[in-house]
Amino acid sequence: FIKLYEEIDSLFDKVEEEVDSSSNSAATRRVKEDLIAFLDIIIEDDQLPCGLECSEKDQKQVLNIVSALEEQPTNFVTAKNGNVQLKDLAGTWELLYTSSAAMKFNKGLSGLGGSFPNGKFGGLLQTFKANKYLTDIEYKERIEVTPSSASFDVIVNGNWDIRSSVSLFTGKPSIVVEIEPDRVNYGPTSTRADHWKSLGPMNMLDLTYLDEDFRIMRGCTSTDTVFIFKRVE
Repeated sequence: FIKLYEEIDSLFDKVEEEVDSSSNSAATRRVKEDLIAFLDIIIEDDQLPCGLECSEKDQKQVLNIVSALEEQPTNFVTAKNGNVQLKDLAGTWELLYTSSAAMKFNKGLSGLGGSFPNGKFGGLLQTFKANKYLTDIEYKERIEVTPSSASFDVIVNGNWDIRSSVSLFTGKPSIVVEIEPDRVNYGPTSTRADHWKSLGPMNMLDLTYLDEDFRIMRGCTSTDTVFIFKRVE
């Protein structure tokens, strides 16, 4: 009878764990859906993408939703107690939103969108590559120009790495993603990346949320500065 009781008790524990897991996933999904829906509302079609022209009021609301998402149990950063690996970030990510003052000022990553005649920032992809031989990174910033046939990509190549840390603001485990840009290429032009101060804000950021297809970064010294990415491949 004791053995039978233990087996039944174990079965109920397993069912409860599955229910809890399902409930957690549903809650996280709702928070993510709320965040994406809110971004769709505040980023209007006639504005620059990625929230570069959002109001301070909207930025504060984004921060509130981001903070709620970071507390979800599906967050790899806390679930793994900061033990995130390079392979967990490997892939191509699309920037959905940022509150970076530098990117707002430069109207993009490189600044070419705001300074190029008839040009504007059209979006940003970030690709992390990782294996036992290399850790390469590539940014692909789209610059939309009138006429559209003149539009082009700005490609930034470099290296990246991660290290475990503890947040100075929350005391919780954090992962610092460090990026060292090497070259900036667009059209026939190729220059050393250290000449581009506009790249600086993304060179060192805290990874505060990560799951299979969503990633949130915050400034190491300015937690109100956030970068929200969605995995595209």
